[in-house]
Amino acid sequence: MFKHAIIAAGLALAASQPAFAETRVVAYGDLDLNTTEGRAQLDSRLRNAAREVCGLRALDIRSGDFEAARQCYVKSMADARKAKARAVQIELAAR
Repeated sequence: MFKHAIIAAGLALAASQPAFAETRVVAYGDLDLNTTEGRAQLDSRLRNAAREVCGLRALDIRSGDFEAARQCYVKSMADARKAKARAVQIELAAR
């Protein structure tokens, strides 16, 4: 079974599916979140981390597990977008 995804933009966020327990911290300190390019790079990092922890990179994923992995990814990305929005707000406020 998959491990629950926790994706973060420098912090850890819990996804809702209890069968999952894996964590990834996505660093963004090297990015300028005040730019479109910086935010796009963070989005890419978040998507890659979500795919990894939710098992969507596995070549041997069973069709029965795919739906759980997809739901994990959707929830993880929703949590990651919230964390990203907070990070962008903090960076903009620090200007």
